[in-house]
Amino acid sequence: MFKSFKGLPDLPYAIASIEQTQYQSSLLELVQALIRKASITPDDAGCTELLAKRLEAIGFSTEYLNKGSVTNLWAARGHGKAEQPVVVFSGHTDVVPPGQNAQWNTEPFNPIVKDGYIYGRGASDMKGSLAAMVVAAELFVKRYPHHQGSIGFMLTSDEEGEAVDGTQHIVNTLSERGERIDYAIVGEPTTDKQLGDSIRIGRRGSINGTITIKGKQGHVGYPEQLNNPIHYSSKLIHKLANKRWDIPSRYFPSTSFQLVKVYSESGAMNVTPATLEMVFNFRYSPRNSFEKIKGYVERKAQKYGLDAEFEWEHEAQPYITRRGKLRKTVQKVIQQQSQLKTRLTTAGGISDGRYIKQLASQVIELGPCNKTIHQANERVALSELNRLCHLYYRILEELLIQNN
Repeated sequence: MFKSFKGLPDLPYAIASIEQTQYQSSLLELVQALIRKASITPDDAGCTELLAKRLEAIGFSTEYLNKGSVTNLWAARGHGKAEQPVVVFSGHTDVVPPGQNAQWNTEPFNPIVKDGYIYGRGASDMKGSLAAMVVAAELFVKRYPHHQGSIGFMLTSDEEGEAVDGTQHIVNTLSERGERIDYAIVGEPTTDKQLGDSIRIGRRGSINGTITIKGKQGHVGYPEQLNNPIHYSSKLIHKLANKRWDIPSRYFPSTSFQLVKVYSESGAMNVTPATLEMVFNFRYSPRNSFEKIKGYVERKAQKYGLDAEFEWEHEAQPYITRRGKLRKTVQKVIQQQSQLKTRLTTAGGISDGRYIKQLASQVIELGPCNKTIHQANERVALSELNRLCHLYYRILEELLIQNN
């Protein structure tokens, strides 16, 4: 159950309890409706239309900024003065596939409530967060119809996939218009065990790469006549996997290298391959850079005498939200409502926060437990969703209501 909402003490307790029950019921109905829509990336499957109608009903203007097969929505309410804050909720409607051989105990797109949890693909990543954000906005607007500042929603169906025609496109469009965002809250699942125990204040950078090492095919019985690219790649792999790339900082771990795929094929047991392909990823901290990492890898390949071709993709730059109004507010609200001192972290993969940070001065990620995301039997506790909705509501109060 929610704790008492700020602003309710003047209401009779019975009325306050009825109102809480109504909003909890609305939250459950909305997350169930979203899970029923099989929005496998980049298919939105009607999720955004459902959310847009809810937002329009409470005074939001909505605008579709679709690109290609991706559904994007920008919704805004309020026309605050230049000095008044613009608070934006950001999230994605798309989900990963259920998995061909995944052993679900329920149908992935048929939401089931059992033992205090709601099961279904997207329950925690991140349809639960989307429902909590929208219901929090509904409650906030009902209490404060003439609030200062502006509230925005940035929704996309392209986060789990290519992630190039979604939030990035929305941010570019808003930037071209000269629009600003002061505070952005992304609903990614950030909780480890108890809601609010950790929030993301940034993310590491990401580099994808492919090395194709050329050798000389030959008969295994005549090693002097061949050049086995598998053997010759071993020094490079060992060096990259064991190198200390940089020193960890307060919020960022050291840069790390991981091989994702290694492929080489000759077609016969007595023939060595002609080429070896390695696909890898770097997660790097602000103490490093794409240029430094790329240069180091290519120099080492040359040093070890490898005939190598490289393909590079700089997927994301690292970013961090320093101490400021949003970070302090989120920490304060979590402390008040959950009695937790939240952990500030940049762990995990990459998120759309990397795009939003180009436009917003401060970006924080706050969402439910991440233990079952992208797994069979994905689920989220109903009590956790209720509390998350309340956290979003209280953050709006702290940021947009004077003398609160």
